[in-house]
Amino acid sequence: MKYIGPFLKINKIKPTNVKQQLFYFSKESLKDIVLHSKCGVLTSVKGIASNFDINTFKNLSPLLCIYRKANPVLVNINDKLCWNDDKFKREINIDSNAFMTLCLMELSDYYNSFHNIDKNKYNLGKLYTSLSKKQLEFYASYFRNSEGIFVDKKCESGSNPGEIKFIDKHKKFKFSSQALLMAAYYRCSTLMDGEEKEDLKNFSFDILDMLIDSRNDLYELSFEELTKLCFALNIFYGYSRDNRCKDLILDISELIFEKFYHTNSQSGMIKETNVENDSLNYINFIMIYKYTNFIKYKDNADFIFEKLLKLYDSEKGLFIKNTSKKNTEFTCLEVILYLMAFLLNVDIYKNRNKNSLVVLDIFKRQLIDSGMILSWPEAPDLNNVERYRNFSLKSEDLIDEQNFRTSSVPSPEACEIAPVFCKYVTYSMKKKRFKSIKVSFDAYKNMFIFFTVLHFLNPRMKLSF
Repeated sequence: MKYIGPFLKINKIKPTNVKQQLFYFSKESLKDIVLHSKCGVLTSVKGIASNFDINTFKNLSPLLCIYRKANPVLVNINDKLCWNDDKFKREINIDSNAFMTLCLMELSDYYNSFHNIDKNKYNLGKLYTSLSKKQLEFYASYFRNSEGIFVDKKCESGSNPGEIKFIDKHKKFKFSSQALLMAAYYRCSTLMDGEEKEDLKNFSFDILDMLIDSRNDLYELSFEELTKLCFALNIFYGYSRDNRCKDLILDISELIFEKFYHTNSQSGMIKETNVENDSLNYINFIMIYKYTNFIKYKDNADFIFEKLLKLYDSEKGLFIKNTSKKNTEFTCLEVILYLMAFLLNVDIYKNRNKNSLVVLDIFKRQLIDSGMILSWPEAPDLNNVERYRNFSLKSEDLIDEQNFRTSSVPSPEACEIAPVFCKYVTYSMKKKRFKSIKVSFDAYKNMFIFFTVLHFLNPRMKLSF
């Protein structure tokens, strides 16, 4: 019996394990989608080869853009598990693609840390950098309307660049989409040299000029669109530290808080919580506080956080949005953003043990036990440098498997489903359990999640307070 205590102690995860697991899952799932799924318009490794050994990446089919939807149930073709291209929804959501490219650039930084440690991983970072640039060139050529604005598109034919044709899905555009791509083009400029660097940066600033010139139109946007715009501007400012962008962020954030939080609280009518928007706004105000060090933005974040905390039901181990319904749907994006808000909160208030317990509950019950994650890549094997602290390959630096995956979710090979988040899960209030899930893949929700995780939980790029 003397071994039972230590065994349980070893296997109890902490918020740190949650962050490491989510980071590993996101980078491995993104790699599978971008290099192996063929769920989009394809290019060849030869077409993007630059400063890396092309032989490392034989038989890959990198995406120039990603389609909107797919069925993640894998099919066996020549004894190899593949995505089913008959199930692709061949439409282009511009936000999905912006987030995908931003993800690749986040990981290019991560893989740069393997220089002189692991050639293949270092080369993967170089591949991601070159692919990001190629994707952005593709977006500029194919995903703008006649006025030069980025919009969603429909794919009319083909899956290769030479035969592809796109038409506008609708005439409307979103300012938040333009801001996301502004961040992506600027971020890419920081990875380039010479004339390419300046061209990308100037293109990014052209978008910023458009947003500033459209300031009056921005004030009329919906709460959801203002929230997403503020997030995209925060990301851009984190990369650029441009003061004009900072001024715009402060304007937009003042409008968000006054119009949708302060006014409602003053009147005694607290607006019903929209988990996705409120979680993202908590993140927004925490980022603004980080950038400005003005205490009022931290106070605003705390106000929003209290709304989120009230949703948490400690008996169920879940956040509950509307208890009057028999069944409640939770999207993967709102669950991750809610979890991310609490992870950031735990980082700020390191002595708040209660919120650490919320993190563990939401992760286990609402993310893992619900079946929201359809499969999970295997942990790195013992000869992989990522399995060791400081990539040392020393036995004393071996990192436990629970820092990479949770054992209760099957591997893609075991269940023949891609490692992605399904669109939503349904919880039965009467039976107090999650119902059977509908297996699905939504590119926007997954890419948004991956970027949020890779940006905030990258062990090499910690968001410090």
